[in-house]
Amino acid sequence: MQRNPHWAGWILAGVLMVAETRSAQAEVWQGQAEIEFHATSTLHDFSGTVRAQPFSVLLAVDEPTATLGGTAQVAVAQMDTRHAKRDANMRKMFDAARFPLITGAVGPIRIDPASRTPVPLLLTIRDRTQTVPATLADWRMENGILRFELDMVLSLRKCGLSPPVLLGFIKVGDAVSVRIRVELEQPAARESGP
Repeated sequence: MQRNPHWAGWILAGVLMVAETRSAQAEVWQGQAEIEFHATSTLHDFSGTVRAQPFSVLLAVDEPTATLGGTAQVAVAQMDTRHAKRDANMRKMFDAARFPLITGAVGPIRIDPASRTPVPLLLTIRDRTQTVPATLADWRMENGILRFELDMVLSLRKCGLSPPVLLGFIKVGDAVSVRIRVELEQPAARESGP
């Protein structure tokens, strides 16, 4: 299994975040995320989905703001466009045998849940790490469950990816729209569960 390249940085970041959030208690929340991506091609557009592996984030809610930081990973082999040949080509493009995981890291950053908040997402695909601008929106907290969405547009070229050209003319567009639906569970909600 590929190691998370950011673990040491996140331990330090977590310590700093706890030190900076004196009025709010930082807690480790358990997370899951459903990722949907949309791409274009010269033949027709297509979409796909993948679930992130279970992850943890450090979150301090200090109304009206919050501070959030964490890392999540996606297995390339689980990315699904509902077309076997296209999925095989996609895994080849990502070189899934050598780089089986995509890693996304956020924060710790202070956010304003009441507005669409810009979020710099540190994204590692294959052997290349870059900061991708994302937008956090639709923040909803209920019964110890926090839900929000992250939206971004990825450039395959900037990620170091070259999609295959099929039959000499079918080519995938460079821009891929990504929506991440995140659900976080507060520690107290887990402890009071069935």
